[in-house]
Amino acid sequence: MYDIEGYSQQLINEALKMKVTDLHFIPDANHYLLTCRINGSLELWKELKPRLAERLISHFKYRCGMDIGERRKPQSSSMTHMKQADTFSLRFSTLPTKNNESLVIRILPHYSSKTLSSLSILQKNSKILYDVSSMSHGLCLISGPTGSGKTTTLYTIIEQMVRLGGRSIVAIEDPVERMIPQIVQVEVNERAGLTFNSLLTACLRHDPDVILIGEIRDEMSAALAVRASLTGHMVLATVHAQDCYTSLLRMLDLGVSRFDLMQCCKVVLSQRIISTKCPICQGECHSLCMRSRHMPRAAIYEVLQEGLLKECISSQSNLSNGFLEEINKAWALGYIEEKEWKRLAHDVF
Repeated sequence: MYDIEGYSQQLINEALKMKVTDLHFIPDANHYLLTCRINGSLELWKELKPRLAERLISHFKYRCGMDIGERRKPQSSSMTHMKQADTFSLRFSTLPTKNNESLVIRILPHYSSKTLSSLSILQKNSKILYDVSSMSHGLCLISGPTGSGKTTTLYTIIEQMVRLGGRSIVAIEDPVERMIPQIVQVEVNERAGLTFNSLLTACLRHDPDVILIGEIRDEMSAALAVRASLTGHMVLATVHAQDCYTSLLRMLDLGVSRFDLMQCCKVVLSQRIISTKCPICQGECHSLCMRSRHMPRAAIYEVLQEGLLKECISSQSNLSNGFLEEINKAWALGYIEEKEWKRLAHDVF
């Protein structure tokens, strides 16, 4: 018999040593597959016996405050994990399958040492991120696929705002992934009646200067975000879209009028995570770097700002060059290898 508490701690510590960002417990016919995401790619790590995997999932659900008796409905929650002097945030999400339950654990550093200048591979995009952190009002949308670093970008912008000081910041998240000192962070709890839209409505009465919205997910949250940005608040939000132009189409599809969107939206960012050249070997040992887990990573951004942004909305045409120009520039400057350039070009087209 396994000591489940000890084994769960060992599992997370091993994942941290491997620089894993996500752990997936996937039920199969006769066992569970434990896969992990490293440098953006999902890899098979272990096979677990069903009994052991079920005990682990129940233990994690208990530790993070989920209902361990509920296996028919999706649940999400979060908790912190200590490893020596470091603290990490673990975000849990369950999904019921036909016979068993699947679990995904997202791993984030609890305290980030990242700065806005360290996020982007290109200097001009770092300047845009700094400009966003000093904006006094308007809507900033951030899009990109799962695992593209949207949460890291949002949190780093908020941390820069905290350093600048002088503003009240409220974040509405589902769940809170990492605590940030000096801001109000509210977690969605459907069972307690704390729905996303009710919290956003209440937030507007809480005298915020800046509102962080984990995700614009429906017509009401889109309308409230636009209303807040039109009444003098700075609103940061993510939206499910592949690039900047489709982010705008998504907002229009959620019922936001073109006129309101032109008035409130100041910046749209879309991002991808890329593997840059190793500073030690300068790309000469790419496969070795991948195996040793020390490939440096950074974000590449597509950006739409006010002038071109308004033209895109009014004409409902994609006037942006998209990621292609940014990818070509990163490759031309020698920041990424040709193999990574081809992968990115294939991903965005």
